[in-house]
Amino acid sequence: MNRKPKSNPFERTQPLNSDFFNVPVLGMVRAGYPDSAAGDYDLGDLVINYRKTHNDSVTLEVLDNAMKKAGILKGDFLTVNITSRPDNGDIAVIKLGERFFIRKFFRQDRQIRLETATTTPSTLIIETKTPGFEIIGKVQSISRQF
Repeated sequence: MNRKPKSNPFERTQPLNSDFFNVPVLGMVRAGYPDSAAGDYDLGDLVINYRKTHNDSVTLEVLDNAMKKAGILKGDFLTVNITSRPDNGDIAVIKLGERFFIRKFFRQDRQIRLETATTTPSTLIIETKTPGFEIIGKVQSISRQF
């Protein structure tokens, strides 16, 4: 029996027509900053661009519409904090074997309940000791190309 090879969950269906970068939020710039009201500053005075040597996040592309009702659509890019563990109700990325799931996360004793956010929701319950099970991290932000 010939089995179809498993697809890579991060494989693109279409090439990007531009580069995508994980850009951190810089914060707020107050009008009361010295001389800022007059425009007497360089952007370099406000923004320092440096290469981060340790990343606490990864960016993943969404490959389905399983979280559509939560505002996450196929083709969106998610920034996932890999050092933050999700709390009940958070949207998390879970790895089970070779597959990755983006789902609402709920912990119940030694089980994890994952829920989709679609018009016909489905639930997946996983024992925490299941081989190949891993909590990748908590979704921090969503980016969408227009």
